[in-house]
Amino acid sequence: MGILDRIERGLDRGVTSVFTSGRGQLKPLDLAQGLKRECDDQIQVLDRTRTIAPNVFTIYLNSADHERFSSWEETLLEEMERVILEHAEKNRYVFVGGVSVSLEEDDEVRPGRFETESRTERGTVAPATGAEQAAGPGHPIVEIDDQQYLLTGPVTVIGRGGDADIILDDTGVSRHHLELRADGASLMATDLGSTNGTFVDGERIRTPVTLQDRSSIRIGRTRLTVILPAPAPTSATW
Repeated sequence: MGILDRIERGLDRGVTSVFTSGRGQLKPLDLAQGLKRECDDQIQVLDRTRTIAPNVFTIYLNSADHERFSSWEETLLEEMERVILEHAEKNRYVFVGGVSVSLEEDDEVRPGRFETESRTERGTVAPATGAEQAAGPGHPIVEIDDQQYLLTGPVTVIGRGGDADIILDDTGVSRHHLELRADGASLMATDLGSTNGTFVDGERIRTPVTLQDRSSIRIGRTRLTVILPAPAPTSATW
């Protein structure tokens, strides 16, 4: 589990000084397991193929435990977000917004223990339904690995980072890799300075590109298909 394993094994001397194991002391893996349980407990099953998971998590710690983690809080939270993303990928959960984890002090929580809380906070995307696809004029849809996302906001960021609107578990994808910007019935793709580039219909893009219906986008090992809304019918004049 990356840095969590190193913390548990004591390979990083600086981290070990903060997270030394001992009776009653919390370990990062304890928090990771707690977050996965919280995620599983709060899922919402939409249908046979789509299960919504919470995307905003809070871990409440006694002030003494919070102080032990504070020196490594940023790294720890990044790892906790990665744990949630991998857990969701494994269980085929989907999110409606970026994933974030925070630590909060609460002295009603006993030392050596923690409590978790989560909620679903909608971002600029939502799982698309068959009815929305067939509804005609509306929002663009991005299809990734048979999962369809309705782009409900003007700007959608796709990447590996927990704060992306659509989060991809792909090491070839940058944290903020691709921006999709809706302007009326059109959709514009912009590479956000990614390491491995963005390819639209087989061509690497270096400037913003207007997408067509069924345009194919490749970032890292991931392929996306764009489905644009049908144009609004024009009224006949007599």
